[in-house]
Amino acid sequence: MNSWRTLCAIAALLLIAGCDIPNAEIKGTVTYEKVPHSDLSHGLEYTKSFDAPVRGVPVELLEDGQVIDTDITDELGQYKFLKKMDTFVQIRVRAESVNGTDDGDEHEWQVKVVDNTNDKALYTMMTDVFKVNRESLNKDLHASSGWVEGKGYANTRSAAPFHILDKVYDIIVKLKAVDNVKLPALTVNWSPNNISSQVEDFATGKIITSHYQNNEIYLLGAENVDTDEYDQHVIIHEWGHFFEDNLARSDSIGGAHAGGDYLDMRVAFGEGFGNAWSAMITDKPIYQDSFDVDQAAGFSIAIENNNVVNPGWFSEGSVQSVLYDIYDEATDGQDFIQLGLKPILAVLQGQQKETPAFTSIFSFMTYLKEQHPEYSNDFSKLLEAQSITSDVDIWGSNATNDGTVAEALPLYLDMQPGDMQRVCTSTSQGADWNKLANHRFLKLNAPSAGSYTLTLTPSRNNDIDGYILNKGEEIAKDEAPGIEPVILTVDLPQGISIADTIAYDEAGTSVMATCFDAEFTMN
Repeated sequence: MNSWRTLCAIAALLLIAGCDIPNAEIKGTVTYEKVPHSDLSHGLEYTKSFDAPVRGVPVELLEDGQVIDTDITDELGQYKFLKKMDTFVQIRVRAESVNGTDDGDEHEWQVKVVDNTNDKALYTMMTDVFKVNRESLNKDLHASSGWVEGKGYANTRSAAPFHILDKVYDIIVKLKAVDNVKLPALTVNWSPNNISSQVEDFATGKIITSHYQNNEIYLLGAENVDTDEYDQHVIIHEWGHFFEDNLARSDSIGGAHAGGDYLDMRVAFGEGFGNAWSAMITDKPIYQDSFDVDQAAGFSIAIENNNVVNPGWFSEGSVQSVLYDIYDEATDGQDFIQLGLKPILAVLQGQQKETPAFTSIFSFMTYLKEQHPEYSNDFSKLLEAQSITSDVDIWGSNATNDGTVAEALPLYLDMQPGDMQRVCTSTSQGADWNKLANHRFLKLNAPSAGSYTLTLTPSRNNDIDGYILNKGEEIAKDEAPGIEPVILTVDLPQGISIADTIAYDEAGTSVMATCFDAEFTMN
């Protein structure tokens, strides 16, 4: 009788165990195909492609099309789920990186890569539906470049969004090592349809060129023309503008620029910073950009090169050389400084953000010298090597290099209430509205807060535009066409505000070299 009862108990236990469906471990690695650049042509070398991990992105477990669990890939691109067996599921990887405050991390960010020619659809990668039929399943996911030798991009270019995202991840990792930041949401727009065009139409891919604006980055992707999804320096450069816009400050007016150009000092600093930033994040001071048939051609910029064309405070080449030399550990030429990233970020997010002057190499170096007086002599040598005065203040008061444009100096014309100044612009180094002395700056000194008027009177048939800014914030402007005097009446705080002036032809379409009178009065 006792034996019979024991057998019954064992059978009951077996029955219960048989009703309990075991968990299955579903795991895998997410990778993408990375295409490197040639060190000779600087174009892409598809024959040397290799697999790289997709790091820090959401991996979703779907059942009947619904998300039932989410994991984040680690540094090796690995993920893992636990799921009951005998079910049908899918794995989906999203081209986004999100970090909130749930885990206590002080860094927060949200970056997604979308197709601007497809209603901004988020790029994803997904497995077919599969059955969980054993206790351990491996499901790797791989995003291919889509390149087929001899046929070009014959397949879907699924790797592109994940390489773009991975470069942003590199930035976040670098920032986490030196600083605590909270970043606003960023959208990166990439499409195989994105092409340079004089007429902008994001929905069809006409994006002029790769650029940043309003917390969005747009990247070129047109095969055999210009693709930027593997040009890591381009991606990181544009992210640098996102950083300036949100966590620091940039007074750059943008526009076309190239090495050797004599630029508006605000543009020179912004673009020089973007280039230097790309080298700081990658620790690769050779900037590479691919384009043309089969993406086989390209160009490079030696960020660390001290022998730049047309050096000066108006040169993006000079700015990037100075900034990178301050950052890096290499000793070359006049560079004996190894400050790393943190002091640079401290100035950009601190004093430079609140400077009454426009952002330039002068304002940046003035504040950096104040923060690190122990390197003052070394900083001076870096500046002098780029034909920039070492006796810097935020206004560039002691600048002597005028870039062969007499109208370029002084950088700011000083005005007290009751003053009248003759202001002359120039187009001798270009008339693209962002070149040296296309704009002239007036330093408006307000002895007390109150109402003031700035009057700009053309001396011939010119259209004058005027803007008044305080610490980089625009507080008044007149862009109306016509040859009548510009009259800007505005309440100014006590201290210094800046007027930015530029002259056009009578039609208001072409930048002109001219002279006009500026009068500053207190009302």
